[in-house]
Amino acid sequence: MRTPAVMILGLVLSPAGYVLVITCLAAPAWRDVSGIPNGALDEVHHQGLWEICRDEQSVRELTCGLADDAYFNDPVLAIARGLMIASLVVSAAGILVTTFGVRCWTDIPHYKGAGVGGVILVLGGILTLIPVSWYTHLLRQIPNTVGGTDLNVGYAVVLGFVGGSLITIAGIHLMFSFGKLLERHSPVNKTYYPKAPAYPASRYPTGITNPVTVIDLPVSSRSTPTPWDADL
Repeated sequence: MRTPAVMILGLVLSPAGYVLVITCLAAPAWRDVSGIPNGALDEVHHQGLWEICRDEQSVRELTCGLADDAYFNDPVLAIARGLMIASLVVSAAGILVTTFGVRCWTDIPHYKGAGVGGVILVLGGILTLIPVSWYTHLLRQIPNTVGGTDLNVGYAVVLGFVGGSLITIAGIHLMFSFGKLLERHSPVNKTYYPKAPAYPASRYPTGITNPVTVIDLPVSSRSTPTPWDADL
């Protein structure tokens, strides 16, 4: 039996989204701050969940590890870190359950396991979409100690949106396995054959219509004379 296309799609999209979510969590580019009063014209601060980097594009110099207690201690960042880490843990569990549910190495997949893995993946994708959406909504309310006038969404948030969406879509596709499971166990799709009535075994071959006449006829001790026997 071939693996259903929805399972293959879910098994491909979920790891791809997982890699994007890891990149989103680690990259220092959730918010780009430019137009800094005391900085160079091309100076941009890339702010992430864990560190801040200063990028001077004219000299191609990137300096990371900048301190900003007001930014890092903001409750939005603390909640975003927790949700993103939870998303990685839940999504990893969903991918593991899905792998054993799809079971491409066997003829028949485990539909229930694949469906459960899909539910877990949907939860993991939602846990990613919540912090990136919330951070984007409060982009200008998060502390901006450098005083930059231009605040833009960084590429890490975009990766988070794409990764969370891929994981969610993968989970939805895998949840169709529940429908396949119900279809297999539905009585409508089962074929019932009537039980054949029991008949006593016959003593004679079925091709003979009158077995008594054919079989029980006494055999004469002498064969019937032929016309040419009279000449002997």
